[in-house]
Amino acid sequence: YYEISLIFSGKVNVLLSDMVDGGTHARLVLMRPHTPHYIYCEPELIYRRRNLTFSPQFLADFLPEMQKMMGIFGKNGMILHLNKAKTEQFLTIFEQIRQENSRFRQQMLLLYFLSLVQDLMPQEGSAERIPAFVTEALTYISAHSAEHIVAHELAGRLGVSRTTLMTSFKKYAGITVNEYLTRCRIKDAVSLLRQGKTEQEAAEVCGFTDACNLIRAFKRVFGLTPKQYLS
Repeated sequence: YYEISLIFSGKVNVLLSDMVDGGTHARLVLMRPHTPHYIYCEPELIYRRRNLTFSPQFLADFLPEMQKMMGIFGKNGMILHLNKAKTEQFLTIFEQIRQENSRFRQQMLLLYFLSLVQDLMPQEGSAERIPAFVTEALTYISAHSAEHIVAHELAGRLGVSRTTLMTSFKKYAGITVNEYLTRCRIKDAVSLLRQGKTEQEAAEVCGFTDACNLIRAFKRVFGLTPKQYLS
């Protein structure tokens, strides 16, 4: 699916494969199918966004028009800043698409929305480019979160010093390597707990060793136990 995320309040960091953008401003995040991305907000803060997803087949009846507009998604995704007027306009269109029962009208509204986004493309480059080794670190940690990951070994794998990795990771991701590792493990644990696994089973699979470490991690990140979080 193509995914469009309209972030309209809150302090948020958005990471794509080759760019990062942080702050409290409204923005539009555009992602092609399978685009790696990471949207992060401090645990004690709240941010608001609306998401819109659609498959290429949804606009297959309008292939020429669609092909002209797909450049707005960039090679690895796109981040565009929005002023107040554009934010309100896009929110209105999002709601119209969501509430519309007619497929044809949904298609027309989506094409109209994409054409408006296309008009914003001169803003390309407003997001800061992210170093490749930070993206590689995010990808590696996400894929190997259940394993024992040591910062200096990860840095060596990426061809940078430990200090460079730790400093840059914190700058672009907004959290430390260990915090991100914990969040990846918690995400996997939540999935297993929802499947009926016990806290001990989830902890062993996800790299927490035992249920006590899993519970402590949940309390540190969310201020809740796993059972409280899932209830």
